[in-house]
Amino acid sequence: MRGFALRVCEWIVRLASVNGLWIGFSLLGGLIGGCFPALQAMFVVMKKWCMNEEEFPLVQTFFDEWKRSFWRANKIGYTVLGIGAILILDYVIVMNMEFTGSQVIAAILVSCLVIYSLFLLFIGPAMVHFNNEAMFSFLKNVVLFSVASLPYALMMGVFLSLAAILFFLLPPAAVCFAGSLFAWITTHFNLKAFQQKNVLGMTKGAKV
Repeated sequence: MRGFALRVCEWIVRLASVNGLWIGFSLLGGLIGGCFPALQAMFVVMKKWCMNEEEFPLVQTFFDEWKRSFWRANKIGYTVLGIGAILILDYVIVMNMEFTGSQVIAAILVSCLVIYSLFLLFIGPAMVHFNNEAMFSFLKNVVLFSVASLPYALMMGVFLSLAAILFFLLPPAAVCFAGSLFAWITTHFNLKAFQQKNVLGMTKGAKV
């Protein structure tokens, strides 16, 4: 019990530390330029921990990855953000207009938004996993991978919903753990999905 309690306390400190680094480095880049590189750096750290790699300098690793991925992370991040904005805007426009076939187009857009939501559950860890691909190829592979990994997406949804309930009941906890807990949950299940798909040959050439 003592060992379990110490391990829990260790992970609480880890999650709070990484969440603080994510916020700090996001602000360092003026939010607009720093948020997505900090997000990728957080996923790099989470991947190391989830793979039981614990002996590394946390702050230096975070900073090195933030600096190394600055342009790529921003390019991918704002592309994904733009796609989401276009889908939502198109859906709002279609729902406020009446024309022949509007319901069909609305249904297609809803399907696209569902796939986009699945895509968001995999994009962070995938930025670390598929780190040598061109952006179009990367985005296409993540979409296909997210659709093929629906059971893992459902498990992520359950645990993220529980985390959201916790943060709703304890708002101060969201400030300390929201980003890092999201990163840990998605990284944990993404690694399981990556390992399974590697057996099936779906992620050839990717780094785990």
